[in-house]
Amino acid sequence: MNSRASILLSSWSRVAAIGSFALLVACGDTVENNTINQTGVDLVSSVDDLPECTGKNESDLAFVKGETSARICVDGEWLPMTAEGSGNGDFSCKTVELKDKSGLKIVCNGDSIGVVLNGSDGKDGKDGKDGEDAEVAKPDTSANDSEKVAISLDSLVGVTQKGPFLKGSTVYLYELSDGRTLKQTNGNFTSNISRDDGRYKFTARDLVSQYAMVVVDGYYRNEVTGNTSDAPIRLKAITDMRKRSSVNVNILTQLEFDRVYSLVTRGNKDGKKLTVKQAKRQAQKEILKLFDIELDDDTDAEDMDVFGKTDADAALLAISVLLQGDRNESDMMALLSEISNAFADKGDWKDSTTKAQIALWAALADGTGRLDSIYNYVKGWGLGDGNVPPFEKYVRNFYGEETGLGLCGGKDISSGDKKMIITGSDTLNFVCEDAESGWWRLLTRLDQDTLGWGHDFEEGDVRNGQVNKNLTYVYENGNWRHGTTLDSTLGLSCIQDRKDTLLKASVIDYYKCVTDTEVSFEGLNWTSVWRKATNDELDMDYWERNWNEKGLLLKSPFTGRTMVWDDGSLREPLLVEQEWNKACVSYMYENTEKGYAIDTLSNGLAYTCSDTGWSRFGTYRTDLYGLIKGVKIAEQTWLAENLDLNGVSFCYDDNPLNCKKYGSLVTWATAMDSVGRWSSNSKDCGNGKICSPSYPVRGVCPEGWHLPSKVEWEKLFREVGGMSVAGKFLRSVSGWYNDCNGLDTYAFSALPAGYRFRNGKYDGEGEVAYFWSSSEYGLSGAYFVNLIPADKAQIYADNKDVARSVRCVKD
Repeated sequence: MNSRASILLSSWSRVAAIGSFALLVACGDTVENNTINQTGVDLVSSVDDLPECTGKNESDLAFVKGETSARICVDGEWLPMTAEGSGNGDFSCKTVELKDKSGLKIVCNGDSIGVVLNGSDGKDGKDGKDGEDAEVAKPDTSANDSEKVAISLDSLVGVTQKGPFLKGSTVYLYELSDGRTLKQTNGNFTSNISRDDGRYKFTARDLVSQYAMVVVDGYYRNEVTGNTSDAPIRLKAITDMRKRSSVNVNILTQLEFDRVYSLVTRGNKDGKKLTVKQAKRQAQKEILKLFDIELDDDTDAEDMDVFGKTDADAALLAISVLLQGDRNESDMMALLSEISNAFADKGDWKDSTTKAQIALWAALADGTGRLDSIYNYVKGWGLGDGNVPPFEKYVRNFYGEETGLGLCGGKDISSGDKKMIITGSDTLNFVCEDAESGWWRLLTRLDQDTLGWGHDFEEGDVRNGQVNKNLTYVYENGNWRHGTTLDSTLGLSCIQDRKDTLLKASVIDYYKCVTDTEVSFEGLNWTSVWRKATNDELDMDYWERNWNEKGLLLKSPFTGRTMVWDDGSLREPLLVEQEWNKACVSYMYENTEKGYAIDTLSNGLAYTCSDTGWSRFGTYRTDLYGLIKGVKIAEQTWLAENLDLNGVSFCYDDNPLNCKKYGSLVTWATAMDSVGRWSSNSKDCGNGKICSPSYPVRGVCPEGWHLPSKVEWEKLFREVGGMSVAGKFLRSVSGWYNDCNGLDTYAFSALPAGYRFRNGKYDGEGEVAYFWSSSEYGLSGAYFVNLIPADKAQIYADNKDVARSVRCVKD
């Protein structure tokens, strides 16, 4: 064989020779004529005779005598194209002599990709022109197109992620014609995401080539906010499916897409068109470089997963976080489009302003603890296997490089080191808080304002900031925290130890220290804060400060509401307690042996307090009758029982027991004390006389009481609803015949004592109640009150000698 030979190789077969593809068309398939090119291949005596491998002859082939396979120029080295030497376990080439002895056939992975023809008379056969017997080189019809391999998919699965796309989002599979034009065919398929982790699946498909585009369209989980996106987005990926049945679609596959298409269809800066594999590898490196990330060459965006465990997975999540930032979906997609368009032709993005803004956002987010929140959001979704890759290191490396902060915990920066970023009119100060994790913490105004203050302060001390003098700070639990303006204005801080404290700021303004209200400032939270006190709180404070268990009615000076302490609790006083200006509480009767207490109220009656409350029967001690019962009805205080005159009267049926039961029955003269035993203003008032007494008439009533006049009876009836119903409300609840008992609403307890005629006969027991008035009606008559089983009350005039019951009313 001559030292130089001619080889005819199609352009696609040379790509196959350096692209290490495994799937080739069957030997014997013809090559399209428009792809034929002539290329020289060196044949040298030894390895030392090989020309220098440089970028100019990258991918050229050469043969060394004595070797059974060709060598290829890759990355500055001539590598044997064998399983061991090529660096690719799926590709190797060798030479086979043609049957007619006219040259050699080059066979790669069992398939012929071209021939080397002999020259004439030992001369070079270049271009088949130097020897008379040289033939024009022709392609080997067994060569195959490795950039267009028809494949059959059993299935295609993967996850779609920004964060994960939501269940129900649409996934499209677009068939591409080949790996040189990346044109879409009519082979398009649709599927839907069926799981919360964004996973999709396409069933068995036959495709004209190994290349396809996968597109997802829908809503997604936003890892920065933890919420579902407000609008749908679309991401896409270009993939080679010869060796994979799983394709993930994510932010990186989106960013590399236009760059891959450009490198394949238009070529790199030298005009060289790359294979899809080469283009994807270059595009990925360029994208990662933008974010100051370096990964191994064997990483592929289609394998990355935000729930994965590898560095590549962490890089994906970091880039996703950086590009999301605080943008809405429309702004984020516009940014992706801007980066993709810039990368498509030049493999770089020159918008340093936006890149600096992304870095500053990341620094501030990390400095205020937002990266922890992002981690918790992703973890809290409970998707994938629950793993969150350590994306923080890539975010921190990016903003450290881009902002000039450097790497916290790196070679020259250790814990406690401080640096600043000046952006516009703002100066942001950072401290290397945690060198192990690389966390730059943003120095807050709290840090700056309290710097150097130390800890020699009293709990609750208040100071204004030394830099920001309009900000208030409170010393609590051994540290300074933010306060509110009221802490400073009131001159007293609200801290946990002052919970529920009320403070008077002015005649009308009171504030309460509450510890259950969350307040935030610059990302810091506390719960102790002054707020305007409510009327209920002011009332309660007054009642608690005036605690009393002896029935004292406490009227709030703020709202006028009245409450009383009873058995350790506050309650509203009953109507009768308000009327008598004292409550009956458990302390009063529980602290007596009898289980009740007698207390003289403002009306002068000694009422009984027990577990049933105040008894409407008050008691009054007299020298004449001992203890008597009384009841207050409106402005009048009446006896609540009939008088028993102890021997100067009549008992019904002349039975003394009836005087104990009903009280005495007396004539009008006796009721008026006509003998003047206790008073003189009604002396000689009796039957057959006009006495015209002066009022009030004491009569037989105890001192301080008097016999009610007709007018006073009428007033009583008006107070209890009028004469038409007074009988029902004043009659006792027992003792009346034929179920004619009253309601005794006012505890007057009128009993049916009956009466005594002038002839000594008795009548009306259980049926009527007659009460004398002090009002005279002529020589022989006087007015009396009649309560009968009917509801009404009546006032009549009758003979003064008839014996009737006596009730007294207090002076």
